[in-house]
Amino acid sequence: MAASPKLFLSSFVLNESSDLLEWISYHTSIGASDIHIFVGSKSDGQRPLLDALADAGVVTLQPVPVDPETSEEMRNSALRAATLEARQSGGYGLFLAPDEYLRITAKGGTVQALMKACKDADVLCAPVLEFGTGGRHKHMSGPVLSAATHRAPLPDAVPDCSFRSIVRLGLYPSRSPDMPTGPAQKPDPKWVNGSGKAMPRPYSRAAWSDAKGVIGTDKATILKLSAPSVETYLLRMNALPEKNRPDSATLTAHLQGFAAMTEPDPGLASHSAAIDTQIAALLALPGIAAAQEAVCARERAALDDMRMSEPVILAPSPAKETTSPAEAMPDDTEADDGLGDTPDGTPAQGPGLPAWFAEIHTSGDRQGFYTRLANHALVCIRRDDARLVVTFDNLSNVNDLSFTREPWAYKFVRDNNCSHLSVMARRKDWFRDPQLIEHLQTLAASGFFKQFGKVFMTGTSMGGFAALAFASLAPGATIISFNPQTTLDETLVPWEKRFRMGRQRDWSLPFSDGAFEIDDIDKAFVLYDPFFEPDRRHVERLEGDNVHLLKSWCTGHFTPVFLRRAKLLKPIMQHAIDDTLTPDLFYSLYRARRGLPWYRKSLESYLQDRGRPELALRARTAFRKLRKQAAE
Repeated sequence: MAASPKLFLSSFVLNESSDLLEWISYHTSIGASDIHIFVGSKSDGQRPLLDALADAGVVTLQPVPVDPETSEEMRNSALRAATLEARQSGGYGLFLAPDEYLRITAKGGTVQALMKACKDADVLCAPVLEFGTGGRHKHMSGPVLSAATHRAPLPDAVPDCSFRSIVRLGLYPSRSPDMPTGPAQKPDPKWVNGSGKAMPRPYSRAAWSDAKGVIGTDKATILKLSAPSVETYLLRMNALPEKNRPDSATLTAHLQGFAAMTEPDPGLASHSAAIDTQIAALLALPGIAAAQEAVCARERAALDDMRMSEPVILAPSPAKETTSPAEAMPDDTEADDGLGDTPDGTPAQGPGLPAWFAEIHTSGDRQGFYTRLANHALVCIRRDDARLVVTFDNLSNVNDLSFTREPWAYKFVRDNNCSHLSVMARRKDWFRDPQLIEHLQTLAASGFFKQFGKVFMTGTSMGGFAALAFASLAPGATIISFNPQTTLDETLVPWEKRFRMGRQRDWSLPFSDGAFEIDDIDKAFVLYDPFFEPDRRHVERLEGDNVHLLKSWCTGHFTPVFLRRAKLLKPIMQHAIDDTLTPDLFYSLYRARRGLPWYRKSLESYLQDRGRPELALRARTAFRKLRKQAAE
């Protein structure tokens, strides 16, 4: 019995996400002809994108009552999908979650070609493979498949494996998310695994538990991308009703599981051109581009709230330091560049003492001090009096209360044999603390900074603010500031709506406006994304011939992370402390950004947001050309 072109695809969507267009576009490209989406019957007005897609005839919405236990909706919706499939004929049905993608490796690349290659099977049971981020940390609205570069190890036993099944329409009256159930409407249906090989009878998970050859991946698998980034996963969890959100232990286990996805895998990269074409076609339909932007805006607002609150979700334990969710997975998988954590995202630990403390311990060979204040700590390590690097913590450091916590940029400063003064924070106060400010003033008055041939101050975001704000304590210093705020004083920057906890601090204290503390420094290098308005407005407050504004296009508020991915953070910092950094040199180095998918996606989003989809498409084409040339 040959299959017609029909593929009846169904899913349940509790909350819209900005990657939904990609999910639809991908499955359309592999043969989906009828897409039915189950949605909550009380979600009217909360699903602009799905409504626009339904109005355009791309999907059919099926409003249903939502079970208070939302975890049950996969099973409930699979049962409902089976009812719809039973009324159809002449093709195949498939039920997937909105973070699951059918990957076909059989020749032809469509569901119809796949089932034909399996000798017109009635059911194909494909295993679900957990895919991960390859170290991706920050959320980026829109497509996510480019992040699926790593996976968990393949399951080797049925009890550890989930399945999704392609089923001939009209053949079964019921299904679970895994497979069809109930009596087949024809005798002896042909049932194969993901390699196209016959499955053992009887057809049930219980019967297969100890059977051989059940899990097959040669022709088809399901790619499950639960966490295209740490922040994306946290966004999805925060969007659930509060009672359905995972507790700390469960969340910790999930994040650790995602971090363990280290097996390289190409994911669905080979379909990128087809996906791009389909997405462009969808965005051209009435109302869809505006609806997509509404979803992206909602995600950005939720992220702002999440980043401001930054709750400590991962519970402390004797063996592990307390860490924030945003740091629970690594920023990247590159070699450690000395400016942050080790590649696996955990601070480096010595056999007994933290490395910085070992240097200034009685048994160490460096002079220095550790001063614990009420809300801050200062670490000083004297190495070479020629250069002192002063670093200030950023927000992501605050929640790390472990004894192994390292000063920001510790390894980089140590490897350059520079002296190091680190100001470490344990609250999100933008260093608005009278005790800390008095202590820094006392250090300056005692001639501490004058003991060094050259002083450098650096930090990012909150730390970038501090590098500017305390610059006047060390006349002649060089400042390297990433994505700084100049102040959070609402009388000076009433347009700044981020960082609620920071804005509530005492901004009448000294050193509260970085724009007025840099007159006597040698120079300031300020790195920011001119496309990101909140940061740009702060940077525009900085004036003076000694200020060098370095435009890091398409990095958002995460310029250091972007530069690290591009292998540029360490060279730029190296030139800065070697006193060889210039704007011309920075921009010549920054050309390497063109090799990053992050840059391409950000540039496309910027152009799309400004109503220039044709330029976005040209940028995508040019990016692919550059990648192809680089590979040749």
